[in-house]
Amino acid sequence: MRSAFAILLVLITTAAAAGDGPWSAPQWHLGASETKGQFAITTSMFVRHRPGTSYDDVEVSCSVQNLTNPSDHSMVRRMALASPAQDLWCGDAGPLGEWCVRQEEGATLTWYGRTPCAGGAAEFSTGD
Repeated sequence: MRSAFAILLVLITTAAAAGDGPWSAPQWHLGASETKGQFAITTSMFVRHRPGTSYDDVEVSCSVQNLTNPSDHSMVRRMALASPAQDLWCGDAGPLGEWCVRQEEGATLTWYGRTPCAGGAAEFSTGD
């Protein structure tokens, strides 16, 4: 328990010291959610930076829940690779699609093509 707290403290301190937000930490999280008709859609990205590179390994989880029948729920997970490109952080999750988002508070997560994942207001954190 103490080691988990120490790791969390280091992640928060690292992000705060950099002044760039949670995405400057070696591990961070991006989430987004939206409602389309009777469906609640959620995207969760757990990000781990590859040391010595500009690439990030990303575990993308997308879930869809039918609000009229909450037991009707599906989730898909894929591994992806992402990197900064022209002031954006973009990645490709294969069959889930490609995305881009600015790494700044209040940014919008945008998916390209057909996807079961949520876009919209991005919420960044260190995963705590």
